[in-house]
Amino acid sequence: MSRKRPNALVRLAFFVEHHAEAWGWRIRRKLGLAGRPRILPYRGYGTNGQAVIKARVLENRHVRPPWKRHTLLGSAIASWKRYMTVEIPHARLVARWGEHRWEGTTDEEGFLELWVSPPEGLKSGWHDVELELLSPASQGVERVRTPVLVAGPEAEYGIISDIDDTVIVTNVTNFLKRTWTLFLTEHRTRLPFEGVDAFYEALHQGRSGSANNPIFYVSSSPWNLYEHLDEFLGLHRIPAGPLLLRDWGLSRHGFAPGGGHGHKLEKIRGVLGTLESLPFILIGDSGQEDAEHYRTIVREFPGRIRCVYIRNVWHHSGRERELALIAEDIRAAGSQMLMVDDTVTAARHAASQGWIRWREVAEVQAHQQEDAQARSLLDKLDREPG
Repeated sequence: MSRKRPNALVRLAFFVEHHAEAWGWRIRRKLGLAGRPRILPYRGYGTNGQAVIKARVLENRHVRPPWKRHTLLGSAIASWKRYMTVEIPHARLVARWGEHRWEGTTDEEGFLELWVSPPEGLKSGWHDVELELLSPASQGVERVRTPVLVAGPEAEYGIISDIDDTVIVTNVTNFLKRTWTLFLTEHRTRLPFEGVDAFYEALHQGRSGSANNPIFYVSSSPWNLYEHLDEFLGLHRIPAGPLLLRDWGLSRHGFAPGGGHGHKLEKIRGVLGTLESLPFILIGDSGQEDAEHYRTIVREFPGRIRCVYIRNVWHHSGRERELALIAEDIRAAGSQMLMVDDTVTAARHAASQGWIRWREVAEVQAHQQEDAQARSLLDKLDREPG
């Protein structure tokens, strides 16, 4: 499916904005007013045959680390700095992976996406690639290591999961609550859905217990929240995986947010096209368009999708009828879709299909109970005066 071409007005607006920002940064740099560039590494992925190295080059806004932010104002300032980025287009970088070396250039929004052939003989799992800025003004810019996930032959399947209201409670159907969640909360004060960490770890381990199944996370959240979301996954011991997010604002493809969540389809197609030997399990929620997108994927990749799990987060009679019809379509296409109210239900089904070990179901149930108690305690503290 081709991306809809934006109209001439959008293309003109992007051209004007892009060149104005680029010239503005160059002028401030010459006057000594611009901050140094910063390389922000993103998690890449691939196989022994091909892999993508991802990063972004931005003006360093010196966002304070989480342990130095103690107030709501501090969180708001950090969020503002994340969103008010100054991208550095056409920056040149060198990537070093073992003895291999490649050069790449960022696009108009400062993104680097460099497809390479990895060194031979790599084991499955995470590998660090060193990135160094060549231009502009590389002096004093730290080299960074960006992780790349290599899926090996022992993998039994891959997992693609939505984030918003699938892993994290974000209330994406409520604009005001979503705004609060995105701008004014820290990853340390947010909780995942109960039992998600244990369930995703069980899927990661697979039936053998050592499958090292790759996990990917897709979201309508902007790339500006990458560090926030990555820190959240690490804090709650949810298996790490490449985050496939959305570029907010004006781009050559149009304006976002807006226009639905079709960008998720593009990201999912890219993953399945790269890891073409693997079947997949897809996980989403009922609040957005996950089921509709997953139905499209099941049809486009026949025989590749083992199951679609949809978490019930929004009970509405009309929506439930729609989801029932989508489930029928997915079954007709040769896969299955399961509506679940909690993580344990999904884990039991996965175990019955032989995708995870039965002993992991008890672990998921224990984590679900612990998480429910923690959420209840936080809710109680929030209600207490003072």
